[in-house]
Amino acid sequence: MTGDARDMVIHKSRPLLSGRRSAIGLIGLGLMMPLAACGQGKKKMQKETALHVEVFSYIDRIIIDISFNGTGLGVMNRYGRTGTITDVYIPFGLQTLRWRLDGPEGTPRNGEVVTPKNQLVISPEQISPGTRYLGIHLYPDDTVEFTFADSIPEQTARGKKILANRKI
Repeated sequence: MTGDARDMVIHKSRPLLSGRRSAIGLIGLGLMMPLAACGQGKKKMQKETALHVEVFSYIDRIIIDISFNGTGLGVMNRYGRTGTITDVYIPFGLQTLRWRLDGPEGTPRNGEVVTPKNQLVISPEQISPGTRYLGIHLYPDDTVEFTFADSIPEQTARGKKILANRKI
């Protein structure tokens, strides 16, 4: 093949290569459009959400230094609850929660920092449209339950049972 013929073949193949890239780009764009049209594209790409948080304790102890993903959520009395903490940013995935037990001197576990025995995970699929509140429920066995609500969260069925059976 002469130099001119070889140059002609290379020159003709360049627009073809550019056309392939354009076609692949258009196909990719076409596959993304249904996600955007359904509104799922944005939901899948979210890394966090902001919710109002309220903590419920079904524990017969004063609880101090409550921390949720590094955000301080306050303190509460025995079998108490915090006020509403507004606009807490919550990353999707594994959550961290800890609190410290307090009470009269000599009470077992006084000053102990407690972390939940169960793994706490929040995903976009758990949060339905209109959800504005996260309820964090602390139980005597050091487990935690999350509830999601469109208004101020309520006590859980398990929590109500614990409160009904408590010693006053």
